[in-house]
Amino acid sequence: MKIEARAEIAWHYGDPKRAEAIAQALEVDNAGLPEGLKKSLNVLTQWEDGDVITKVKYSGEIETLIKALDDLVFSIKIAEDVTEKV
Repeated sequence: MKIEARAEIAWHYGDPKRAEAIAQALEVDNAGLPEGLKKSLNVLTQWEDGDVITKVKYSGEIETLIKALDDLVFSIKIAEDVTEKV
């Protein structure tokens, strides 16, 4: 099923330096999207104060969007784990 979707996901950390580190880690991951997916998926992650905000625009099969969002959450978890230990 083909869909058009927009989403904004916010994670609240309360620590501006940690939020910046996590957002920068996600942007590196977002830059590595396969060329075919870049045409249908637009992901922008930024930080503001102690929050990380990711905006997603997508056009295509719903299964691909679900996989992309799952990857985003997994990447956040890894960045959280790393920044928690520093």
